[in-house]
Amino acid sequence: MSQQEEMTQLEAPDIDVTKRHWLHSMRQPDDTANDAVTGPEPAEILAEFIRQHSTAGQLVARAVFLSPPYTVAEEDLSALLESIRQSSDFADIACMTGSKDDYYYSTQTMSENYAAMSLQVVEQDICRAIAHAVRFECQTYPRPYKVAMLTQAPYYYQEAQIEAALAAMDIAPEYADIRQVTSSTAVLYLFSERFMSYGKAYGLCEWFEVEQFQNP
Repeated sequence: MSQQEEMTQLEAPDIDVTKRHWLHSMRQPDDTANDAVTGPEPAEILAEFIRQHSTAGQLVARAVFLSPPYTVAEEDLSALLESIRQSSDFADIACMTGSKDDYYYSTQTMSENYAAMSLQVVEQDICRAIAHAVRFECQTYPRPYKVAMLTQAPYYYQEAQIEAALAAMDIAPEYADIRQVTSSTAVLYLFSERFMSYGKAYGLCEWFEVEQFQNP
C-alpha cells in the first residue's frame, strides 16, 4: 500500500471506550486479585489499549500510561513494556522513539511508515514530517510527492503552514536534497535528489497530472 493510499485511512473505527476501564483496573489494591472473576493480565491490557488506538490511526505515547487518569508507576510500566517486548503474544506491538517520547502502535493495523508520519505530526515537526514523506515516496515507489497530500491524514496541514515549512527547508542544510517540481498544469510536487533526478521527477508528475488522461 502506498503512502498516499495509507493516508486515506481516516474512516477507522472509534476507539472502544468500554476497554478503557482495563487500564484503571491496574491501579486497584492488591486484594482485588482474590476476586472470583479473573480479569486480563496487565500486559494484555496495555497491548489491547495500544491496538485499539492503532485501529483508530493513533500512536500511544509512553507518557500516557504515566499520566492521569491511568498513572501507572514508572517501575511497573517499564516491567510491563519489557514483558510485551519479549512475548510472542505481543509480536505486533512496536515502539518508535521520537525526540520527546517513545510511541507504541500495533503492526496489525498500522504500518511502520504511517507510524513514522504520525510521530512527526504528534511532535509537531512539520519540516521533518515533509522530508520523511518525500524521501519515503521517492525511495520506495519511486515517484515525486504531491504537496496537496500534506493537507490530508495524518497531517492536516494548512496551506500557510506548508508554505512556511518549504521556505524554511530551502535554507536548511539537512533538507538540501528536497526539491520542488511543478507540472505544466501548475501542480506542485516534491522530490528527493538522493533517490531521483529532476528530469525523472518532472516526467512522473507530468504523467500523473496530464499525460495519463491524454493516453487512457
